[in-house]
Amino acid sequence: MSKAMRILHAPTNIAGIAGLAAKAQRRLGYDSTSVEYISRQFNFGTDLSLHLERERGPMKVAKAMRFATAAIRKYDVFHLYFGNTLLPYPYPDLPLLRALGKKLVFHFCGCEVRRRDINLDEYDLSGCHECTSLVCLSKHHPPFNRADKLLVATPDLLEFVPGAELMPGPVDLSEWQPEPFRDKQPGEPIKILHAPTDRGIKGSNYIIAAVERLKQRYNVELLLLENVPHAEVKAFGNQADIVVDQIMIGAYGTVAIEQMAKGKSVICYIRPDLRPYYPASLPLVSATPATIYEEIERLVLDADLRRQLGAQGIEYVHEVHDVDKVAARMIEIYKET
Repeated sequence: MSKAMRILHAPTNIAGIAGLAAKAQRRLGYDSTSVEYISRQFNFGTDLSLHLERERGPMKVAKAMRFATAAIRKYDVFHLYFGNTLLPYPYPDLPLLRALGKKLVFHFCGCEVRRRDINLDEYDLSGCHECTSLVCLSKHHPPFNRADKLLVATPDLLEFVPGAELMPGPVDLSEWQPEPFRDKQPGEPIKILHAPTDRGIKGSNYIIAAVERLKQRYNVELLLLENVPHAEVKAFGNQADIVVDQIMIGAYGTVAIEQMAKGKSVICYIRPDLRPYYPASLPLVSATPATIYEEIERLVLDADLRRQLGAQGIEYVHEVHDVDKVAARMIEIYKET
């Protein structure tokens, strides 16, 4: 395939991946578009939203059908996210896409493919242990063998998607630039940022409890952000000294990537069996519900360690998560399949 190929990222913009990838692929000279069917409060940004959240019943289906019909005519590569295709289960568009020789990439990002039973049986900690939303119980995904390529966003998903490639989460480094190290002024609290999309999955209650305990001994403040637009997370991140991503899932996500890019010291649980997927010098602090108090305390007391982790995190994200590198690898995949 040449640069003449037309690429569609749809129908979900989980963690902003679709929007970032399409924009970067256009910079590389490709005709690439991101479309989300439903706009969410996080507002990561796509080229087009169908705003199906505003529609009901037959009108909702008809709008999706109109878009799918036009997209099948226009695009050559369909990069599809979160276990969705252009049309809802049972995915009536897939046979047509295959028959027309379209390239299909399924990109899995989390709960749409995690097996709750396996996580509960095999791991002491997981996003499933205290999850209350139970998205996985009602979520379908298309058969893996319908795709030309399978991708996963984090290494914990590899066991649930046989044959998948791990695709690092992208970050736009022009938007997430390093901040000068925050030298705390006398009397000013150490600020700890936590921005969960789901408290149970991220272990938020343990994080909140740990900060409350720390307040009894140290001048600390929790910046807890929930259901806020993506731009607000960036703004509050400027104020943070320490960022806690999650302490249950076992792999870091978008918050960790973006805040490392800004030079923040990050705490996030890395499951021991997933360590080989990361460099030995991974510049973040791993913590569990049992150790989160001690690990936050260590960073509160050690400004030099915060500074060191921040500097190393910037280098790591530039090497692994730069959206231009991620988008270029996606282009290679489209050409290889």
